Amino acid sequence: MARRVLLLAYLVCAVVDLFAVATSNVELERLAKPLLMPILAGYLLVRVGARRSVWLVVVSLAFACGGDIALLGSGGVWFGVGMALFAVTHLCYVATFVRMGALRGLRRRFWIPAAYAVAWVVLVLVVRPRVSLVFLVALAAYGLLLFAMGSTAAAVDTLLGLGALLFVVSDVLNGLGAGGLAMPGHDLVVMATYILGQAAIVVRLATLTLRRAR
Repeated sequence: MARRVLLLAYLVCAVVDLFAVATSNVELERLAKPLLMPILAGYLLVRVGARRSVWLVVVSLAFACGGDIALLGSGGVWFGVGMALFAVTHLCYVATFVRMGALRGLRRRFWIPAAYAVAWVVLVLVVRPRVSLVFLVALAAYGLLLFAMGSTAAAVDTLLGLGALLFVVSDVLNGLGAGGLAMPGHDLVVMATYILGQAAIVVRLATLTLRRAR
């Protein structure tokens, strides 16, 4: 029952946040956005218990919450802080997926990291003429970590990989926006894919954790 209440709370909070983004209601977004990841962390702990295997995911969500708050600020400094916090989020996810057997899966699904590597090269080439060298290096390093997260998730489980892919799409669009390549409805698409991606990752991780504990 509690986990369903938390998922409902996440859905309500997500709808409120997306409405705030769509209507450019900054104050409402500042209320809703920081609640998303703590609710997901609560759902995970309620569903699987305080298992040692999920604490790294809880840490990941905590840093994602910090990144969400940082990106509510404006300017390059806040964007950089948000990028650094989300880098830790992805690093924690990679470590979690590796512990779940991602390296074995990558040997069977070698085309996944290959596809992400191509995407990384394309991303760097697209933004290179539009940003400073420092930002390009930072974006390239972040992209490697982001695509490693997507690859290792997909190597563990297809549904987990789809959730990670949504997260990747969100971050790539965010990076393109920072490089001056924002599309119509950019912020709304970034948040929608992020919200769906994080939820898909956490719900699927909970399912896999319980399945492996039997």
